[in-house]
Amino acid sequence: MMTRRLFSLQSLLLALCLIMLVLIGYKGIEISAKISSFKEAERLYAEKDLVGAETWYLKTRDNRSILYHEDEIAARLEELAPITKMKQQLDFYDSEGAEAVAEGQFDRLLEIYAELSKFRNTYYTGDGPYSEYYREISQAIGVSEHFAAYFAQFKNQFYAEMNSNLTNQNYDDESFKWKLLEIPEIFYGDHEKKMSELMAAYEDYDLKKFDALAANGLYDRLLTDAEAIISAYSNNDLKAPWVASKVEELMEALLRQELEADNYSGFARHAKQYNSFAAKVNPKSSLVTYVEGQIAKLMKQAKSLSRDGAYQEAIDLYTSLNPYQDTAEAVSQVRLAWMAAEPVLLLPQLEGDKQYTHVTGGTKSYNAQIYVAAADGDNRVYFGKMNDQGNIQVLTNTDLISGNSIQSLSIDPVLSTRQNPVIQVTAESLNRNALYALFEVSENSIELILWVEADGLETNPDGSLLVDNPYGSAGEGQVSIYERIDAYYQFTGVKKFIRDVTADQVAQYPNDTIRLLCTVTQPGFLETLAYADDTDIVLKGNFDFSEGDAVITGTFLQYTDIIVQGEWITVPVIQVETYEPK
Repeated sequence: MMTRRLFSLQSLLLALCLIMLVLIGYKGIEISAKISSFKEAERLYAEKDLVGAETWYLKTRDNRSILYHEDEIAARLEELAPITKMKQQLDFYDSEGAEAVAEGQFDRLLEIYAELSKFRNTYYTGDGPYSEYYREISQAIGVSEHFAAYFAQFKNQFYAEMNSNLTNQNYDDESFKWKLLEIPEIFYGDHEKKMSELMAAYEDYDLKKFDALAANGLYDRLLTDAEAIISAYSNNDLKAPWVASKVEELMEALLRQELEADNYSGFARHAKQYNSFAAKVNPKSSLVTYVEGQIAKLMKQAKSLSRDGAYQEAIDLYTSLNPYQDTAEAVSQVRLAWMAAEPVLLLPQLEGDKQYTHVTGGTKSYNAQIYVAAADGDNRVYFGKMNDQGNIQVLTNTDLISGNSIQSLSIDPVLSTRQNPVIQVTAESLNRNALYALFEVSENSIELILWVEADGLETNPDGSLLVDNPYGSAGEGQVSIYERIDAYYQFTGVKKFIRDVTADQVAQYPNDTIRLLCTVTQPGFLETLAYADDTDIVLKGNFDFSEGDAVITGTFLQYTDIIVQGEWITVPVIQVETYEPK
């Protein structure tokens, strides 16, 4: 047991000795390395290779195996501190740039590069004792090459995004354009090369994008995006003439196609959109002139259609052009002309295939631009009118629905007033030639003012009516006079019969009212001498007779003797009721 313990202790001591020998050997190597590195640092320092010297002085300082010229090393490093700072700062920018790329932070990379450029310019333009060593340190670290690679990676990414947009036809995000523009020109070669490359890429992208939008019929998006793109280019001090020219090319093809297809509403809408676009970005566009010419032709065509009576076609064309310019007034005028030509349009549409009959109408009367009177198959009487504001009013009357079929309908110009038309309706009658009905149109109703069965009806200039043989009236069998009393026409008497006679027939009709043409031979008041048909006659009446021809009505009174040219003659005497000089 004792022997075993002694052997274990010896083994432990032997192991410890071996470890100590290894450590002593390593220590010796480190000491030797420190001495060598110090000597190398001193050599480089003596040769003015301060960058290399600073590196070796740092290695020497960091070797803690032995205290060896520590004060001298510290002094040298203090002297070379600007070089140390350069290295540290460039290492920092390099590592930060790498991290920004790894995390896809383009804006951060731009910030780092801006800081690097500012730091570099401090030494490039500085006159300090160590400024000349900046390039050497930068090359040693590889800062320029690294940042070129960093920006190249983002540049490739942005071009890939550009191609992806075109492939997928998704243009919602186009920030890559401006990110490519933000990449410093040095990484393109120089400013000219940068702009040449980017403008070519932008143009290719824009043209392909516009073609795709047009092919998919997305013209609204095309114009909106084109205007936004031009604005974005302008904000970045860039000019992109291909945008306006490409949009003009695509829109012209569309507009011509729509015209050929008679798609006037599409043409008008897209023409208006393009004109608004061109006013902002391409005021001298020849397409604007073309559009204005075509619109003028179409407006003229619509006017011609209306003039020719193709009212619906005119309205359709005007309505189609409304997106380009306000055609509401033109449509209103066509509707007015249509209703004036076909006033029945003022009336409501009848059910099924029923139609209005005996339609009559006109314009600019009865406080209306257009008015119409008509009847339907059920003998309803209608009156419709449209005022200056375009408001339509329709009134109806059902007094004839009893079954008397209407034969004619008209508006009586004598009985009507400026505000209230009077409608005359002739219908079938079982007792006379016809049933005559008059309807007065007031502001809110159509009122019956005459209902009579007779063999004829005539309107006198004074507003009275001559009714021939009215059924069930005191004037039956005669020509009766009807006059309006309050709201209705009533029988007021029988018309006197006036007989046209010659002078030698006067005495044959002593009880009749006679009428004849005579010549007054001398003026006179209350009484005068005249002749007719080579016969002398005496006229009496409350008139101031004047010399010349006249038509008189009256009755035969008697014969009387008068002296004419020295001879007595017997002549008839007429009591004159009316005297109308010619």
